[in-house]
Amino acid sequence: MIKHINTVWLLVVAVILGIIVIHPEWLARESISHFLGQMGSRALIIYVLMSLTRSLLLIPCTPFVLAGAISFPQWPLLVFAISLTGVVVGAFLVYSFPSFGGYDRLLEKKYPDKIANLKTKMQHKNAFWFVAGWSFFPLVPTDAVCYVAGVAKMSLRKMLTALLLGELPFVIMYVFLGAEIGEWLRI
Repeated sequence: MIKHINTVWLLVVAVILGIIVIHPEWLARESISHFLGQMGSRALIIYVLMSLTRSLLLIPCTPFVLAGAISFPQWPLLVFAISLTGVVVGAFLVYSFPSFGGYDRLLEKKYPDKIANLKTKMQHKNAFWFVAGWSFFPLVPTDAVCYVAGVAKMSLRKMLTALLLGELPFVIMYVFLGAEIGEWLRI
């Protein structure tokens, strides 16, 4: 069984991603917030677990940050901390274990030209600023740059610092904008 864990994991990811393609509304911030609302007192624990494990499925953090801000408007700093922790855990997993579950094959198959270009950029002296800039732009897959940083042997500390520098403004905005949207929706 251990010999086939990557295959099983990749199959689970493929099935879940297939379901998400069929039902993309399940990843909307409102759907996640509604799901958390149904959990009652367990909602915060479930939110933490969802935020920490979403990277295993290559799912962006944005809907989870916004859903947390809507679901827990009384705790914006806690949502902020959980969100940043989820970003760091996801980056660490992709950076440290690029072949686990076939991340390397999946990313190189899905973005072959981008991965080759990123590997070149990671060898440059401005790699830190490249990762920070990449992380700041919300429409590109942050997992790809974390993966390439790991393959290119960029230091973990340098990669995480650059990632947080890039992600921080958007996570702050999402948490506090999400809380405002949540208040507006409750009217």
